[in-house]
Order: sequence, then C-alpha cells, then structure tokens
Amino acid sequence: MLISFDLEGTLVSGELFPALGERLGYGSGLGALTRAAMEGCLPFEEALEQRTSLIRGASLNSVKGIADSLPLVRGAAETVRAVVEMGYTPAILTGGFDILALRAAGELGVHHVLCNRFRVSDGKVDGVASPMVTAHTKADYMMKLCDALGAPLEGCVAVGDGANDIPMLMAAGLGIAFNAGERVREAAQISVDGPDLRKILPHIPRLTPS
Repeated sequence: MLISFDLEGTLVSGELFPALGERLGYGSGLGALTRAAMEGCLPFEEALEQRTSLIRGASLNSVKGIADSLPLVRGAAETVRAVVEMGYTPAILTGGFDILALRAAGELGVHHVLCNRFRVSDGKVDGVASPMVTAHTKADYMMKLCDALGAPLEGCVAVGDGANDIPMLMAAGLGIAFNAGERVREAAQISVDGPDLRKILPHIPRLTPS
C-alpha cells in the first residue's frame, strides 16, 4: 500500500518561502502569500507564481542553503520507518521544490517524489519550471502510483496540512490532516495536532506483522 506525505509543515518543519523572506531580505510578503495559499484563500498556482516572482534573481545556491537549513519535523524519520514496517510504500508529493524535497527524501529513504523545480538562468532563480505541480497533480500522481504499485486506492493513506493537499486527502482511502487549518480538517477523516509526526501512527492500519 501507499502512504503519501506532503513536505513542508508535514515532513519538514517550516516553509521555504517565508524562510527566504526572512533570511534573504524579501520581507513579509512571501509569508503572507504562503499563508493565503495554505488556507485556500488564494489559488495555489497563483500564489506560487507570485512568490517565485518575488525571489526572481536570487542565487540558487543561496536558496538551496536556506532549504538545507530547514529541519525535519520531529518524529519524521521514525514515522517513515514505522510505516514501512507496517507494510506501506512512502512517497513525498509536494508543490514545494526539488532542492528541499530531494534532500528530505534522501534523509528519510523515500524513493517516490513529486515536486516542483525552479527555472534557473545563470545560476539565478527565474521562475517555476513547467509543468507545475499543483493540488490536482498531486492527487493524480498518487492514484497513478497506486496503480503502478498494484495498491487499491481505498487502502492508501495521505497526510498533509495545506489546502493544496485537499484533493489528495479526499482521494485516499484515509486522509490525515496534520496541524492543519479548518478547511483541510474538514476534507480529512482524521485530524492530528502536535509537534511530533509520530502522533499519526496509531491511526494508520497495520498491514503486516512487525
């Protein structure tokens, strides 16, 4: 079976764009746009384009350095190990960027990753590379990955915290909202709050003996 995790706010503590705003001197606009997207007040695609336009011209190395500084959520590594032992194949499906998603996947031992990429010119951020990963892209990819793994969708799990996770949470057999807002909670069957991702584990059906 498949378990699909969102990245920022779920497996990684914090969000990349607000951190870029704070540390690269772009101000609070990046944080405000991120909150609007997370809460579903602004379409994800529009918010992502706006946020990326604000950092256009930033050195990719500087952006990557900040991405590398964002730590995993407490209990993320233990949670991924536990779900593998329970019989699940973990995946990271995110509208975030490869410079963060691939690092987290490497640390966690996750082999299935869907993420966005920056368009880069002369070593500087120049936009979002096509095709853009959106909320519906994540849900579609999850369904295709279930097919590829021979796993029925109704037995799969999705975990996320933002409005762009809603289609994925609703498509999965079990949708878990982790430290999420009201709209996301309403879309999920289970809501879990707290600083440690391991709090989701009691809600996940065990498929194989430990």
